[in-house]
Amino acid sequence: MMLAVGLALLTGVGLSLLASRFEVPALVLFLGFGMLIGSDVLGWVYFDDAVLAERLGSVALAVILFEGGLRTRWSQARSILAPSLSLATVGVILSALILGVFMYLVLDLDFGYALLIASIVGSTDAAAVFAVLAGTQLPRRLATLLEVESASNDPMAIFLTTVLLELLLAGQVQPGAAALLLVKQFGLGLLVGVVLGRLGGRLLNLLRADTSYPYLLLTLGVGLTTFGLTYILGGSGFLAVYVAGLQISERLKVYRTTVLRFHEGVAWVFQVLMFVLLGLLVFPSRLPGVTLQGLAVAAALMFLARPLAVWLSTLPWKFSRQERLMIGWTGLRGAVPIVLATFPLAAGLEGSDFIFNVVFFVVLTSALIQGGTLSTVARWLRLEADLPAVPAEVLEFTPVGQTNADMLSFQVTKESPLLGKVLGEVPLPAGATVSALVRGERIVAPRGNTRFEEGDHVYILVQHEDLDTVRELMEGPAGEPAEDRQPQESPPGQAGSPPTAAAAEAPEEGEVAAAPRTGEE
Repeated sequence: MMLAVGLALLTGVGLSLLASRFEVPALVLFLGFGMLIGSDVLGWVYFDDAVLAERLGSVALAVILFEGGLRTRWSQARSILAPSLSLATVGVILSALILGVFMYLVLDLDFGYALLIASIVGSTDAAAVFAVLAGTQLPRRLATLLEVESASNDPMAIFLTTVLLELLLAGQVQPGAAALLLVKQFGLGLLVGVVLGRLGGRLLNLLRADTSYPYLLLTLGVGLTTFGLTYILGGSGFLAVYVAGLQISERLKVYRTTVLRFHEGVAWVFQVLMFVLLGLLVFPSRLPGVTLQGLAVAAALMFLARPLAVWLSTLPWKFSRQERLMIGWTGLRGAVPIVLATFPLAAGLEGSDFIFNVVFFVVLTSALIQGGTLSTVARWLRLEADLPAVPAEVLEFTPVGQTNADMLSFQVTKESPLLGKVLGEVPLPAGATVSALVRGERIVAPRGNTRFEEGDHVYILVQHEDLDTVRELMEGPAGEPAEDRQPQESPPGQAGSPPTAAAAEAPEEGEVAAAPRTGEE
């Protein structure tokens, strides 16, 4: 078992590098690897346990969604929350109806089975969307919209799938029970996610540990607890962990970059294992029998159902034609539909093998075509931004022993408010001191006339009560995306003001120093 997991992870590294080189979504290669070592091809691993695949896939999705929430600031998500939720609810329903009618009329499928397949593939996949957006240059607002949609549309897809599956198995469904299921999924998911996320954020900031390990374990524990508790209560664990991640992200100060990088690594590991496992569940010899139906469903979903559903569900908000086309094209299907396709298998529904194979074919086609052309379509629609869709974290607070101070490390980027400013003009609190500045491979002694350049790593010793003030100086006002900030003039001597004559005529900053000096000289 350990050998198999180790080899899977090593293979995952190689496949990830291969995917980056040829601009192919990594999930496609992971699925392909699972199919290759499965019983139908090399026969190394025989796996057909749909129930186990559904459970393990759900846990992996929870970890991936939690990392996505941690990476997204609530201040950014709040401005596009309404259209995101419309896409996650109305959009899923419309997409399922349009695609179901298409399969009923064109493919001559039973209407109930057609709606079930359409509901299963009705939600976009957070793991696939997050992975693809990480390598794009979409505007941050548009990328956040797609992230929030993909993280919050699972409850509606689960609701539609569960109701239709019950209808096909029993021949009837109780409207009251169906409505209660929907309310529980959304309501409990939001409630538990907000409560535990805020509680976790407070605990993290109260924890005064000398190393980052307790912070890593605490955040992971909050995520898993949120998912498990919500699942037991009957809510959407997927929605809950994403909301909890959002709440923690807005409150997390200490070891922020370290925590995010840790969860990024954990999510990557689970993503590899999940897609390989789902690939093992597929029997490639059965796919040729659904090739025509799979291609037809995938084409209808990509070019008809998804674009039309996006257009109708975003009508109340101002989006350009190019933005709506981009949102429609970024409707990647991934692990969520495959996991949902295991529901009919686990329930023993007649024809469930056909449903699973069609869904897998749709997912593979969507990931390969849409995921592989996302950057090209963004360029064609002229929606590329100067900044990556998923910005790099530039702030890190590190506790300094048991003192009332933290060490902040900050990287000056293109969007940083400090870029081009002089240190003497930055209104740092009295309890904050610039300790060092690293530029490339050399250490620069910070002086009052030191001008910040892109790529500089700045180290500031700051008291706990001044963390928020310093953070705002480094990142700009909370809730204001960097690309939307406009330069403002300030009186001389304040941050943001033009360099004074004295500063302009001052000599360049010092070179390498054995012990970096602090303050003005």
